[in-house]
Amino acid sequence: MLDYSVKLTRRPYAVNEDDIQSLRDVGFDDTGILDICQVVSYFNYVNRLADGLGVELEGFWSGEDLTMTREEFDQIVASREEGGSAP
Repeated sequence: MLDYSVKLTRRPYAVNEDDIQSLRDVGFDDTGILDICQVVSYFNYVNRLADGLGVELEGFWSGEDLTMTREEFDQIVASREEGGSAP
């Protein structure tokens, strides 16, 4: 799914039936594939629209607020797998 998403984002002209078949091979049905394509396409559209209009993040957002370390991510995943809530 992630390989398909990256390809759709970076090289949409190169997406072909083999990419769709790869998604089917790992268990996605046509509805799931459509959902993946729509979500990726929507976020690509919104980001391009914002970039094209020069939209900037509001002042209270910073690069640090938008990132997490691998360790933080792993802790969140582990907490959810144990039935806890994310920090």
